[in-house]
Amino acid sequence: MGTPVRTIIVDDEHLARRRLRTLLATHADFLVVAECEDGPEAVRQIRAHVPDLVFLDIKMVELDGMDVARAIGGPNAPLVTFVSAYDQYALEAFGVSAFDYLLKPFDEERFIATLDRVRIQVAKNRGQATPREGYRSGDIEVELSTRMVRRAGRSLTLRPKEFDLLVAFLKRPGIVISRRDLLEEVWGYQHDVTSRTIDTHLAELRRKLSPGADDGEVIETISRIGYRLTVS
Repeated sequence: MGTPVRTIIVDDEHLARRRLRTLLATHADFLVVAECEDGPEAVRQIRAHVPDLVFLDIKMVELDGMDVARAIGGPNAPLVTFVSAYDQYALEAFGVSAFDYLLKPFDEERFIATLDRVRIQVAKNRGQATPREGYRSGDIEVELSTRMVRRAGRSLTLRPKEFDLLVAFLKRPGIVISRRDLLEEVWGYQHDVTSRTIDTHLAELRRKLSPGADDGEVIETISRIGYRLTVS
């Protein structure tokens, strides 16, 4: 998208803010410009930074998420995605022009779906064409904004990390990528990720890219070095 999606995280729980920050860290086109643990500070930071997107908790003391959304409303208001463990506030949230509503605990796939919608809406708000950038190598093509994947014209359904793994290979086709580099780029060295995680995701990605016995190997293992995309 060029200019990153400027994002503010608002939640009175440290662990909740950290999880959102960690999830966003793997998406280079989102930039966290502030984090807030209460409503009054959120209003001040939103007015100071004028973000594109706010992840906003609902149940906060002094000034709750609904009050914050009302305080920052207007023609130039950011996209507000409420994040809450309580589904009974969803109707009220959309009544104050919520863009989305994430119900805790949400999984990464649901979170990525929100980011994809945000990318499209922010591009529209900026007067840009809806982003369609992607990568192609041989008969494999991906579209980043929609996370569309095709091989030889056939649509494939990949899970979030399988998609990210494929993009890592498509960025540098024919070049050997080490396990360490894949761990850093795709998983960001998360503490609960092991080398076994790469093996599992690679096996599933290979199966989806080459479902037939005669399709040929797409991702080649280079002994004691890493992996390489071989399609051309």
